[in-house]
This record gives sequence, structure tokens and C-alpha cells, in this order.
Amino acid sequence: MAYLVTGATGFIGRFLIPELLERGEQVHVLVRPGEDSVLRFNRCVRTWDAGDRVRPVRGDLSAPGVGIDPNWVAAQRGSIDHIFHLAGGYDAVGASGGTRRVLELAGELSAGALHHISNVAVAGDWEGLFAEDMLDVGQVLASPWQRSLLEAERAVRENCPVPWRIYRPSIVIGHSRTGEIDRIEGPYYFFRLLRMAAQLPRILPVVAPKLGETNMVPVDFVARALDYLAHVEVPSGTTFHVVDPRRQSVADALNLFADEAGAPHLVEVMPKQTLDMTLRVPGIGRLLRQVGVPTEVIEHSEFSCWFDNRNTAAALRDSDIKVPPLAAYAPVIWKYWIENWV
Repeated sequence: MAYLVTGATGFIGRFLIPELLERGEQVHVLVRPGEDSVLRFNRCVRTWDAGDRVRPVRGDLSAPGVGIDPNWVAAQRGSIDHIFHLAGGYDAVGASGGTRRVLELAGELSAGALHHISNVAVAGDWEGLFAEDMLDVGQVLASPWQRSLLEAERAVRENCPVPWRIYRPSIVIGHSRTGEIDRIEGPYYFFRLLRMAAQLPRILPVVAPKLGETNMVPVDFVARALDYLAHVEVPSGTTFHVVDPRRQSVADALNLFADEAGAPHLVEVMPKQTLDMTLRVPGIGRLLRQVGVPTEVIEHSEFSCWFDNRNTAAALRDSDIKVPPLAAYAPVIWKYWIENWV
């Protein structure tokens, strides 16, 4: 069995590759030309400690044929059992451009299966339950990233020449046992605010608008789940929500980190429209950026819907792969951030 992985040196990929290597097989990793990409790959290879079982393949999602040498494609035809497209959330050229090229490559390689990694943000502003088999159901997608997710998923559904599966993780945060992250994004942008709020008396709650729900999962759970789900028998076309099945509000999640920071709790007492109006006030966006919170992060950290995960739950039923409750590993997440990113 052999694998080809795009986005392998990204956050999820760095933890997925060791799971694949546990199966004792060959892993080919798409590496963009350029010194930075090569250096990042070399650092990851040392971490993976996999010897020659991880092999770089020079390529670029923005180039025809994914920029891979046609001779390599011809030599590997029929030998790649699984393609993991982890770089599908950010297409290099236009809506689903990179994904369409990966689909063509999958056909040329006669790959056994394509595994496309999307994100639950494809649900946009949908209200209520968002099921795993839902895609374009009239939801508003406010950002180019969200629209790219939808177009990439649509391309897989309409044009994939090999059996395929789609995976939608929710907000991926640090490792549940080590707290490790490789960049600041999503809820981490609020950590600086919580640290500043720690200067306030804890007996005084911070009044906030209703922020909706959130859903966070640790990267180690996502990596283990992707590896396991890719190797179970399910029909082609199955979509998996890789999420925490427990519903949680943004305020409740942030209050877990407020406890670690020694900051007052958020108390939601104002309607959601208050936040929307506040963000439109001239200068508010600049003020948020000055304290390290891009305004678009607020939009991508909350959901107006919750996510059905019956496909994922059924497929993982016989495994030991479970989402730990955020309260169980929030201290680890906060400790790693304090020690490595402040």
C-alpha cells in the first residue's frame, strides 16, 4: 500500500503522516519548489523519523498536472492506494483550481481512493442541524475561504474519477496531550485578550453579546480519525464530520481558557445583533487588530448551526478514537501557548 499526500507539512498533515507510517507503508509527499517548502519538509522528515519511507515528490497545486514529472506519474500508475488532499481548503488558483488538478492526477494514477479534507465552515450561516450529506443548501458563505470549500467539495462530487470520501473537521486546535500547535489561528487570537482581562477583578463578569456555538477538536484526534476512517469499508461518496459531538457555546469554551488565564468569565446578555453592529463602528476593526484579533476570526470561531456526525460515529464505533471534552485538555492548550507563543 502506498500513499500520496498534499499539505503533509501543514498542521494536520504533520500528525497524520506518523499514523500512516504506523501501517508500515510508503508515503509520497507533495513538496512545492522553493527553499522554504523544502526546509519545512526536511524538518518534518526528521520529526517523523521514517527514513526513506517518506519520499518527496516535487509538485505545485497551481501548475498543470500538479507540476509532477509525467515520468513519475507513469511509474506510479496503479500503485497509489490512497491520495490524501489536505491542501484542498486553500486552492491555489481560483475556486477549486488545485482540487481539480488533484482529481485529474488521481485519474492518471488510477489511485485506489481520494480523501478530500474540507471543513465544517462550508455550512456558512446555516441555522439548525447541518448533516454530513448536506452541501449547497442555500447557506450564505461570507468569506472567499468558505466559498472555496464549497467549490472544492462540488468538484470532488462531480468530477472525481476514483472512489472518494470527504472529511470536514471543525476548528482544529492543539494536541490534547502536549498542546502543540504550529501557528496562531482561530480561538488562539482571543487568548491575548483573556490574558489582558486577567488584570480585572474575577468577581466582575465580562458582559458580551450572544456569540453562538463553537466546535473544537484536538489535532491528534483529527489525525487518528482521518487515518482510521480512510481504511474502513464505507461507500464511495461518504462524508464525515470530524467534530466534537458535544454542543458548546463560544462563551463556555472561552471561559475554560479564562479559568486558566485567571480572567473573569464572559456572560452573554446581549443579542447577537449587538456584536454585528459593534463591528461596523468605524475604528473597531482597527482596535481589534491592535490587540491581535482579526475581525474575520470572530466569524470563523462561531457557528449558527450544529453538526450531525452519525457517519463518523458509526465508523469509529469499534475503535478507541474518541473526542476528549475540551475541559479535559484546555489547561494543556493554554500552557503550551503561554510557554511558546507569548
